[in-house]
Amino acid sequence: MIPKRHTIRIRIVYSGRVQGVGFRWQVNQVSKDFAVTGFVRNLEDGTVELLVEGDSSEVSRMIGAVEKKLKNFWNSKVEDERAGDPQFENFSIDYL
Repeated sequence: MIPKRHTIRIRIVYSGRVQGVGFRWQVNQVSKDFAVTGFVRNLEDGTVELLVEGDSSEVSRMIGAVEKKLKNFWNSKVEDERAGDPQFENFSIDYL
């Protein structure tokens, strides 16, 4: 019997020097190394929203890679995690 994968969706809003520095582009590049879907986008208040979904281990590893690579740009985050099936077909940069 194949074990069922635990699928999650995590939304993180990063604060700091995260707009105008290639943050979204770099997050999108990092996402290519992981089997995840979702998006990254600038918010009007100067923060960046990351929504990533998939197998819990892939999601955790991707977020870890993003936070390590971009550690000099963000200084705080608000995170919300939910269980559920993926809602997106790929990972992309989204625009409001």
